[in-house]
Amino acid sequence: MPTIPTDLLSFLSSTFGPIAEAVPLSGIAGDGGAVRLNFTDGKSVIVKSSTTPRERNFYEHHADPLCHVGIGIATLYWSGCDDAGRHWISIEDIPNPFPHERWKNCDWEQIEMLFRLHAGTWQDRRRTLPTDAYQPRWDKEMTRRASEWFADGSEREHVVERLTRIQHEAERLFQPLCCISADPNPTNWRIRENGELVLIDWERFSYGHPAIDLGITMPGLGSKDGTMENGIAEVYRACWTKYTGCVPTGFDDLDRLIRVAKLWSVVEFLCNAWRKPELYPEKTVSYIVRELSEYID
Repeated sequence: MPTIPTDLLSFLSSTFGPIAEAVPLSGIAGDGGAVRLNFTDGKSVIVKSSTTPRERNFYEHHADPLCHVGIGIATLYWSGCDDAGRHWISIEDIPNPFPHERWKNCDWEQIEMLFRLHAGTWQDRRRTLPTDAYQPRWDKEMTRRASEWFADGSEREHVVERLTRIQHEAERLFQPLCCISADPNPTNWRIRENGELVLIDWERFSYGHPAIDLGITMPGLGSKDGTMENGIAEVYRACWTKYTGCVPTGFDDLDRLIRVAKLWSVVEFLCNAWRKPELYPEKTVSYIVRELSEYID
């Protein structure tokens, strides 16, 4: 974690008082990092930094309008840039994790919040994003890099063949239908003390198909028999019917597209892990490599 800028420290001390301790947060930090600052009066905040302005841009320009349509987002306390050009934000600390028992239950509250994000930014209501915003994609290079984790020979050939087919099907995922979180995995949800659900980590806020968000909510690789994907699709379509009276065209095979989206996220994970293996848990990579062949079949 780089040194916190003086301006930010001054703001925090004048707002919250003396800092008692700084606790680095685990996870894939990439080119930045995150730390929880605990103050002497028992309060705490999260401080994050990055070489890109993506998450800072989200909190400065998009968080408030999205909160108004019912999306739980952490409160922004401070944002700015240091002398080295790094971007910093200080946000509300929401320490209560999304309960494990809700991870696989097609959680209605979670899916409904994603629906509000998508419906509130659907087509002509999309937020205007900068050109350097994250852009989900899947090209041949990603397939090749992901396959490097598999043994040479028939196994790798099989993986490449199947992933190439799925890659073509995944082109639908990158249609700019609405704004998406692009990373609502189970660990990126928090619960406030009053029970409110909050989605954190908006670094990848972008355009795409709702299936991307729905697929990433599933833990692991999803379900082998498709029951989890089907359940999520049913709840999501029910949200459209309940609040708008109709379901957008092209959602008949949403359960399959959710499965494709999950596989895309796995390929992206393996590709990134190939580039910077030191940032990605070896245990998670090993699990994916061991299980992926069954899922792509």
